[in-house]
Amino acid sequence: MTSKEAVARTHAWFEVNSGWAPPDPETLAEWLADGGCRCPDECWVAPDAWCEHGLASWNLVLTAMGGGR
Repeated sequence: MTSKEAVARTHAWFEVNSGWAPPDPETLAEWLADGGCRCPDECWVAPDAWCEHGLASWNLVLTAMGGGR
């Protein structure tokens, strides 16, 4: 899987899972300072990775939308 595929899979996941919201900039900065990042399903991964469920990190999702690091 590529990061582009993981982001696309994450957007598909958003369509069937309600209640998600991106982290605020301070939370994202804290995660990145800790050397990782959450995915929308709460898995902890490297900032530019995706979880075992195929969901991209919030950093990848926000970067693809123009708002990541």
